[in-house]
Amino acid sequence: MERVTIAIASIGRPSMAETLRSLASIKKVPGKTLSVLIADDSPDGAATRLVAGLRLPGLDVTCLAVASGNISVARNALLDETTGEWIVFVDDDEWVEADWLERLFACQQEYSADVVIGPVHPVYPDHAPAWLVRANPLYADWGHRGKRLLTGRGGNTLANMTFIRQYGLRFDPELGRSGGEDTAFFAEAATCGAIIVATDDAIAREHVPEERLDPAYILRRGIRSGQSYANSRKADNPGLQWRLLFGGDALIKCAVAFTLALVFRPFDRARSFRMQQKLALNFGKIRSVLNLPLAQLYAPRP
Repeated sequence: MERVTIAIASIGRPSMAETLRSLASIKKVPGKTLSVLIADDSPDGAATRLVAGLRLPGLDVTCLAVASGNISVARNALLDETTGEWIVFVDDDEWVEADWLERLFACQQEYSADVVIGPVHPVYPDHAPAWLVRANPLYADWGHRGKRLLTGRGGNTLANMTFIRQYGLRFDPELGRSGGEDTAFFAEAATCGAIIVATDDAIAREHVPEERLDPAYILRRGIRSGQSYANSRKADNPGLQWRLLFGGDALIKCAVAFTLALVFRPFDRARSFRMQQKLALNFGKIRSVLNLPLAQLYAPRP
């Protein structure tokens, strides 16, 4: 039997209760044993207290006290405590469908993958503007089932612990407060030869909190995502020629996206905003080429 650890870094958000209840209801995968490991990164044990107050029949849950205020440190603690063959990263605001784990492993086996990235579908509050819901700007489309990727993310992600241990992969604490640590981690895995693929059928969902409905936040997120991605590519392509070509391509895409955003604005605000997102993404790439500091998504934590 192979051991599968579902790994959650949490500061004790109430949404994790829904996460854990969904995990208690998933279908068993033949040949796999399942446990849940939570890195309690709250300063006061909030995640541990939340778990203690839940009834989760049949679900093996362990909490680790971390209290670092740094998601990289919390995720490294999860790596250190995972003794089995597979780890699945899930965020504490996500919940999964009953066949979720079954489908992640089906994709892994079909493509002999070291990492599988599943979709996370945002669930917008009822009062969210209709144009924003139609634009669906908080959904990251990683591609069709079997699409080969050069990086990944830290939510709804299956990874081979044997590969991670072999190459000594770690989340960078320098990025643990600003973000982008998961992009860098999986980009390094790809550089080491990991087969990273997407799948579109191992579904997780997440509630969209009020503060993430702010268009300014969404565009900052786009800039940071583009910069994090470009930083991971730049590490493998240090030459000036690559920077000029990559930066030039991003600059052209910025111009096209800016133009289309203006064109669509009078009659289709949703499509216009999607173009603004593309503009933000490619602007982030340019920031990376210029070696500017990583764009901040949140205020720094004390």
